[in-house]
Amino acid sequence: MNTPLSQLPLIAYVICRDTRNSLWAKALLTNFSEVYIIASNSDYRKFSHSDTEGIIILKNKLPTFVNAIFFHSGDELLWRSCQVNSQYIFEFNTPGTPEVKEGILPILRQTAPNFAIKPKDIAEIADYVSGQCSSLPLICCKTLELLPALSLLSQTYIEVYSQQQEVSYSSWWLKGLGLSEDNPTQTDYLMSLLDSEWQISGSNGNDKQDVANLIHHITSSINSQKQIPLHLVEAAAPALNYYFGLQSTDVNFDKIKQQFNSILAFKGSLTSITTAVVISTLMNISMLFIDENEHQYNWKDFKKSVVIMTEDQLKYLPMLRLRNFSGAVLVLSSTPFSILKQQYRILRFGHGSHDCYGSSLVLNNLLNQLGELVPLEPENFKLLQKELQVMENNRNNQITSCMENIKYIKNLPNEDKQKIKEIEKAIEQWGADARVACHTVVKIGDERQQLQQHFQTALKDIIIQDYERRYEAICRLEEAFNHLINLLQSTGEKFISSR
Repeated sequence: MNTPLSQLPLIAYVICRDTRNSLWAKALLTNFSEVYIIASNSDYRKFSHSDTEGIIILKNKLPTFVNAIFFHSGDELLWRSCQVNSQYIFEFNTPGTPEVKEGILPILRQTAPNFAIKPKDIAEIADYVSGQCSSLPLICCKTLELLPALSLLSQTYIEVYSQQQEVSYSSWWLKGLGLSEDNPTQTDYLMSLLDSEWQISGSNGNDKQDVANLIHHITSSINSQKQIPLHLVEAAAPALNYYFGLQSTDVNFDKIKQQFNSILAFKGSLTSITTAVVISTLMNISMLFIDENEHQYNWKDFKKSVVIMTEDQLKYLPMLRLRNFSGAVLVLSSTPFSILKQQYRILRFGHGSHDCYGSSLVLNNLLNQLGELVPLEPENFKLLQKELQVMENNRNNQITSCMENIKYIKNLPNEDKQKIKEIEKAIEQWGADARVACHTVVKIGDERQQLQQHFQTALKDIIIQDYERRYEAICRLEEAFNHLINLLQSTGEKFISSR
């Protein structure tokens, strides 16, 4: 008699050359009985409940079939050379953005410098691999945006529709979903997003139609003053709130502190936009959508403003502070703020000036947290700006030095070993200080690969005697540093140190 798969012990491989391999092994042991690490063609280790620190083993002791393989993108060749069979294959990288590949499930969580794999993620992977759950683990799915956005908009509508008529019109809902009023394809877009997120959430299929009816009514009433009926929202709300475990709560507006005159939100995130629209409506304050390259505003004028951003958008906060924004910050993140500020030093300046709004999505909680926020005090703001300015100057000086060395060797008929050594040392340091940027896939010429791989290829070819190939390597190196400048600007690395 065959034992059901769900009752068999689970075994996994982790194929990674750096210290993340042991982090993965210890995380997986919460639900897997054995984890094998391949760190090189000669480094093999076994982790189990009796040997949680791992023991060195010989290659012939490795299993030839496992339930799951987890490989680092940079070690794909090592994985393919192992010739191990597996039920499931998972790929991870530093920023948590593996490209889609047939037969491989992406791990959409950062693994360095913050190893953001939680016990819940491992439990979901184990249930999926063992066949106990047919839904993909959330760690392999893009973050839900439409369902939480519709949930928050529905809560707001139900709370204030009788006093604030604007929430009854489709234009308000479309604004809250980050859509324009004259886009004929938005119904298809929203329905496609609904199908995808409904499958990810594992919600009851019978309730999906209530949400679909609401979406169709929102998008079909664009050119009229026809209101969104209350019964449609009330029908969709339970389905939207079920996944998040929400219960309706009364909002006491009299207790909400009114200390901000505007709400800001970064473009590119549906949850940021929705949250800003809801706050603007309920608190009757102005709203402004901005992007990371915004230069036209005098940010000193926004001292009594609060900016809404996701954890991914925290990379834009240093530049906003350097441009004299001293207002409050509310981060949309399920990570507790006590942990978040350990990871991002910039959030530790100014008591009460930063907080995070978790995944509960309860309207009352959102407004209460907002009411506790305060702008940065002038003294704290000056200290923060001074620290950020020093970090920016150091970063720019390091890059400038490398670019000057590249320009110098570009005009030489022969290699300059000392200059190349200085560039190589700088690249090694950037690899340690800016791991997300250096692991990001970029295109140089006809090749798409991680930035660090472009650096390595260029450094290898730059010492070749063939002049044409050497010149191409120097140009690749120059373009790679230009990518690094842009990536550092967007990732915030060398800015938002955890120290």
